[in-house]
Amino acid sequence: MLNHRSAIAVTIALYACMTLSACISPQQRVVTEVIEASRRSDALPLPHLIDETLTIAEAYRVQKRVALAQLRGAQPGGFKAGLTSAQSQARFRTDAPVAGVLPRDGLLPADATLRLSELRGLNIETEIAMRIGTPIRSRIPDANELRKHIDGIAPAIELPNLHFVALDQADAMDIIATNVGAAAYIVGDFVSPATRDPNEPTPRLACNGNEINKGHARDALGDQWEAARFLVNTMLEQGWALEPGQILLTGALGRMIPASVGDCSADYGNWGTITFHIVQ
Repeated sequence: MLNHRSAIAVTIALYACMTLSACISPQQRVVTEVIEASRRSDALPLPHLIDETLTIAEAYRVQKRVALAQLRGAQPGGFKAGLTSAQSQARFRTDAPVAGVLPRDGLLPADATLRLSELRGLNIETEIAMRIGTPIRSRIPDANELRKHIDGIAPAIELPNLHFVALDQADAMDIIATNVGAAAYIVGDFVSPATRDPNEPTPRLACNGNEINKGHARDALGDQWEAARFLVNTMLEQGWALEPGQILLTGALGRMIPASVGDCSADYGNWGTITFHIVQ
């Protein structure tokens, strides 16, 4: 049995907890639930159902807090653009691209193996990577200015993990708030933009010997430099510093392909081929 003083102390503690919970904003609940689901590798909640008033600007603020928690003090490996085609935008009920933060430990070597048991919403995208050569601190007004900061162009595979409780109900705010599925990525050899045109390649993706996707560099917002410029300016607006060595992934070429078990290769013509493997 509790004595009188103990009973009062318990009552005060319970009241304080109830008061504190009532003061937690819907936006904070989104942050907490996304971080906890990620930590446990559970399906991600749909932020727009947790906070029905969530805006795009607020979703980016949630994203930054989520990304910082996932980075655990490390610097980003780079940044990624998403929903850079009309088809992908329509799928997630928006008319604009989105951007996210790449984890540094998400960069995998060529011929890497990924496990569906660990990445339950794994998808495959052929992309173009640009490498930052000099710091970017202010908004980029045009492609010519951006070129001054880029020292390499490479083929890339992005492997986003869109593990939602209900992917068919996800919209652009859900994608943004959960950091655009940023998980893993593979990058080929970088070559100077002075000798490599990022708008040139037409990559073909094959798994188990069957071609499953063909894309073109201009599938990303119609121009690789414009896709990269959108990405840079969006991340600057969110308060990120863009540093030398960081990678910009500019968006899917062709379709985003749900991953399944197999041996895969992405052929970029004279840019080379990236191979990887997916197991259960």
